[in-house]
Amino acid sequence: MTTFQVADGVHGIDAELFDLGFLSAYLFNDAEPTLVDPGHAAGAETVLDGVRDCGVDPADIKHVVCSHVHVDHAGAASTILDAAPEADVYIHEMTAPHLADPSELIASSREAMGEYFDHMGEQGPVPEDRIEMVSSDGTTLDIGANTLELRHLPGHSPDHFAIWNAERDLLFAAECLGGYLERATNFFPPSTLPNFDVALIEEAIAHLQELDPEHVLFPHFGAWPGDSAAVFEHAERELHRYDERILALHDETGAAEETKARVRADLMDISPPYDPAVAEFYTSLVTDGYLKYHDRL
Repeated sequence: MTTFQVADGVHGIDAELFDLGFLSAYLFNDAEPTLVDPGHAAGAETVLDGVRDCGVDPADIKHVVCSHVHVDHAGAASTILDAAPEADVYIHEMTAPHLADPSELIASSREAMGEYFDHMGEQGPVPEDRIEMVSSDGTTLDIGANTLELRHLPGHSPDHFAIWNAERDLLFAAECLGGYLERATNFFPPSTLPNFDVALIEEAIAHLQELDPEHVLFPHFGAWPGDSAAVFEHAERELHRYDERILALHDETGAAEETKARVRADLMDISPPYDPAVAEFYTSLVTDGYLKYHDRL
């Protein structure tokens, strides 16, 4: 289990999905400790150990915030709430029912992810009376000396929130910008089935860039190193570079599986240092997301 500090009172926790350095949860250690994106179901105990390592008793957690309902971001919610009896979970109202009854979400995720779903684990239901449904207007949590503002920015998924901590000048970008795997110095666009939308991601990038944050955090993975302004340039460039290249490869191969093989060889230069499962997982998500967006899947 690995934890790391990204700002005063803010700690990342490696949820250890597939490999180290691929998926992180974040603990905001304020008067009302808050866990942001608790991660996948199979990693819940790892995240709870990380909370303890950061000096917080899980029973003291007051809020759990899920940027969106995908199983690698919200799947651990039920286990976390079992350990945090005073906490509620915040999620967009359109997907809140999938936390209360995750059966359809589990089935669709298993179909989309295939063998990789087994790494996620099956999540349990969250009691309805512990779910705070957030509309597209967003909401702001007062957690002590700091606030966490949930901003609805679809594109990666329709229910997607980014979280802005104005007092620390800190942005949890969730998957509005994509993912950055530091050990491979590789940046990925936030494409995935079934609702990835390039135009909406462009809007999200522009919206978040106006905040001019000092710190930018990713669930995949960690804090952006160096000048935070550069992250928006990377996000915009890679969004369109992958778009153009994946369509070109699909034109050449004529089939999704052959396109994935070429994407893996041409664009996914991350294994090593990461486990090959990371490369295969990202290859499938990124390729399918763009092909579906362009009605080719």
